[in-house]
Amino acid sequence: ILSNLITTGKWHLIDTLDIQSNPNVKVLDLKACEKIKTELTLNEHDGIILRGSLIVLPESLRLKAVQIAHEGHQGLVKTKQLLREKVWYPGIDKLAKHTVDTCLLCQANGPNSHQEPLRMTTLPPQPWHTVNIDFCGPFLGGSYLLVIIDAYSRFPEVEIVSSTSAKSTILKLERIFATHGIPKVLKSDNGPPFQSHEFSRYLKELGIKHKPSSPLWPQGNGQAENFMKPLVKAVKSAHHENKDWKREMFKFLLNYRATPHSTTGKSPSELLYNRKIQTKLPQVTVENDSSLHQEVKERDERLKKNQKEYADSKRRVKCADIKKSDLVLVRQPKANKMSTKYDPIPYEVTNRRGNRITAIRNGKYITRNISFFKKYHPRHGRSLESTEIMDEENYSSDEDVHEEHEQYDGLRQNDRPRQNNGQRQDDGPRYPARERQRVYRHGNNIYD
Repeated sequence: ILSNLITTGKWHLIDTLDIQSNPNVKVLDLKACEKIKTELTLNEHDGIILRGSLIVLPESLRLKAVQIAHEGHQGLVKTKQLLREKVWYPGIDKLAKHTVDTCLLCQANGPNSHQEPLRMTTLPPQPWHTVNIDFCGPFLGGSYLLVIIDAYSRFPEVEIVSSTSAKSTILKLERIFATHGIPKVLKSDNGPPFQSHEFSRYLKELGIKHKPSSPLWPQGNGQAENFMKPLVKAVKSAHHENKDWKREMFKFLLNYRATPHSTTGKSPSELLYNRKIQTKLPQVTVENDSSLHQEVKERDERLKKNQKEYADSKRRVKCADIKKSDLVLVRQPKANKMSTKYDPIPYEVTNRRGNRITAIRNGKYITRNISFFKKYHPRHGRSLESTEIMDEENYSSDEDVHEEHEQYDGLRQNDRPRQNNGQRQDDGPRYPARERQRVYRHGNNIYD
């Protein structure tokens, strides 16, 4: 039909076409061609329609052309540029975009196009209501630091321990709780001692609600993580000054507890004890301010709002539209240089609570922060997705990385201290070593 229209020039007949008798005719395509009719020519020798020097493709060849242009998995811009260099057809950009957007390996290898907006925590109703707990170390001598932060006052408690076992952790918690009382909520990461049955039973006996963060998401335990930075700095500085790092750590804690916090505007000790503690610096004793806590709550809410607005304005934030039953790709650790950024075999979302998502694949569940997920766009719809995925015979995913929901699911190798049973663990050589080989010259061993 297009050839006849070009030859006869009777473009006005498009409106009179009987669609029912010509079901394969797309009027919209013909109307798009009508807009550029002066650029279209027909090569009568081989029947090829040209737009200038570009070949106008029939519908049956368009998808194949896009797939050829996308070989090598170039991005959308490059794919469209290559197509426009050779061919043309109505809706060329739309089909190219759909093909690239639904390419499985492009989705698995490409970055997430947005970040989630910050979710600010709410200030607890009172001091020592909610605490954050984490480990730091190991340090010289195999010691670790058990850190507990009051989420209201930001008051830190630090205990030196030789083991990160649940039994050792519980013993230190009993001393801290004997001093400050039993909190209502305890937040932690997914480290081994915090996921053990012994630790869970201990918290249950005390009536403490345990809130572990999402696996592999240390930001979920942000207050404890943030405190680690100045704490580790103080310990390292003491070591390089050849001082007793334990004594220097206690000096650091004294000053930290007496220094006004940037968010609350008050020192941790003042909010927890309702008084300012004495340091080496002189101070004037003043009466307690009855409006102290109301002022702190208002300041905390205001500054967190400002921090969120500033951070969100500097990042490409967008709320992910991931919901239950959606197919998603999960960001995976990079096992080697050939690993994809996202596992190319999709999961199905079974539950979403705020920024925490649980998904399933082949009967295995994983729970992650929403930033680990990317919505998967199947090319042929859900009914054909399994065929598309499993036909990737030459691709081997890092499935061993996703043996999830075990007891130690959230353990981060570099951030979580290992168990210390009083024996030195042989981790092998700390530095690369050259493997010495026998030297042969003219077929003879020169050392023989």
